[in-house]
Amino acid sequence: MQTDDWTEEGSEHIEESTNNRTEYRALIKGLELISEKECAEVEARGDSEVIVKQVRGESGMSVPELRPLRNHVQELADEFEKFEIQHITREENWEADELVDQAFSKRGRLTSG
Repeated sequence: MQTDDWTEEGSEHIEESTNNRTEYRALIKGLELISEKECAEVEARGDSEVIVKQVRGESGMSVPELRPLRNHVQELADEFEKFEIQHITREENWEADELVDQAFSKRGRLTSG
């Protein structure tokens, strides 16, 4: 996360999870931190097109267990004056991939889905 005033990055242990759950949890964690910093405008980027489309309301929820996570993201997003989320390629998201590698090295395990 980055603003004109501060930059923050981090990783933490990932419990056994799916890719999409992990993406949602990372987005939630980021939005909670940004909310604490009292930012008014947020531009989020993610390499999961599924998550981006679900958060935007452009795609349905094929996995009902993800609905509460999506709803939480939308509740957090509503706290900001402006919230945008856009899809970027995995290559553009290399910093996030490095943080995921750090989280895995802390004994996390990720499954597909």
